Amino acid sequence: MTVEFLLYPLIGILSGFLSGFFGVGGGIVIVPSLHFLYKSLGYSDEIAIPISLGTALACIIVNALSAIPVHHKNGTISWVNFRKLLLGIVIGPFIGALISVELDKELFKKIFALFIFLISLRLFFKSSEPKMEKPISYTIALPFGGFVGTLSSLFGVGGGIFIGPFLRFMGENIKRAAGTSLVCTLPVGIIGALSYIYLGINTQDLPDYSVGYVNYLSLFFIAIFSSIFSRIGAKLTQKVNDKVYQILYALQLLPVFIYWLLA
Repeated sequence: MTVEFLLYPLIGILSGFLSGFFGVGGGIVIVPSLHFLYKSLGYSDEIAIPISLGTALACIIVNALSAIPVHHKNGTISWVNFRKLLLGIVIGPFIGALISVELDKELFKKIFALFIFLISLRLFFKSSEPKMEKPISYTIALPFGGFVGTLSSLFGVGGGIFIGPFLRFMGENIKRAAGTSLVCTLPVGIIGALSYIYLGINTQDLPDYSVGYVNYLSLFFIAIFSSIFSRIGAKLTQKVNDKVYQILYALQLLPVFIYWLLA
């Protein structure tokens, strides 16, 4: 129990800051941290992975709600692009949750590591200068939103690490891409967390204070700190040069890649 209460503030501070600053939801920190915690408490991957994912998605809701007002005030959210992505994002999370419960856990770790590495690599070699900005079309937004919703729930990451680079690729400014991706993490977090609760509701031998695959003790103590630091991160976004910001965005993904590769 002592280890938990030492780890929760660190998870909350780091995930909250990254959520607000990079628009990534915070799941890239919460999932491996909770996975490490539950494994150290003696739980198998069959329990540790889905409960880490479900709890991370619930935490992402708090992070998003805390940082979205700051990004809106700063003008770093494209509400037009968010609306176009929304339908697909709403449909995908339940599919991702269902797949993650059935997927081979060792394969899951390696697939997640590969995704993180490819996203980081692309950001290192992608120019930070924005192209012509225009809203994405529904024919692109709908299938991509569904794809992201599925992957986000599958990996417990809220979607920011997929949506941000996608919007950047489509010509959006890097900071508006981050702010918009943060808004997209909110419906993913809500639907994904509810899906994990439903899928785990009859599972035996879950950690104490769990409802399905969401542990509300972890959620509460992480959210106390993440809700504060997500706002701080969102405010600091405006103070960083775009090129430096994009390099930092890529760098923050590398430790996550290494963890899941070696886990």
